[in-house]
Amino acid sequence: MREAIGGTWIFGIVIIFIVLFSSYLAISVNYSKAFKVKNAIVSMIEKYEGHGQEVQNLIKDYNKSVGYGVSSNCSDRGEGYDNVNTTAGIRSRYCVKCIEADNSESRNRMHKSYYNVTVFFKLDLPIIGNIFVFPVTGETKPVYGFCQM
Repeated sequence: MREAIGGTWIFGIVIIFIVLFSSYLAISVNYSKAFKVKNAIVSMIEKYEGHGQEVQNLIKDYNKSVGYGVSSNCSDRGEGYDNVNTTAGIRSRYCVKCIEADNSESRNRMHKSYYNVTVFFKLDLPIIGNIFVFPVTGETKPVYGFCQM
């Protein structure tokens, strides 16, 4: 009888360890995918020097090829793109906000602007399910020209 109870405890500890380890792997995979998508969007905006329709189509194709599908509300993070219609309303896969740089000192130089990019990271655990959605934010290097949206 004593060995049966000890075996049950060991079995419980092994199950808890497996759940914790698989949760850690799921979190790290989702987190790295969100950063990879954010870095790709930032580099596309820098490469094409703005966020026009061509760049939006490239980003949409990239999101499909990578399998990125996390969406949330953009609210004050800028304008949302690659929208998804859900029962909670329209949610976006990424948000872009153009920030005009202060060019008062440099009247003879070209106009600088920055793009603030936000994608979303979903905390999705294997047994528990979707818990939270966190924003992952990045900023481009200076883009010379006026904001294109």
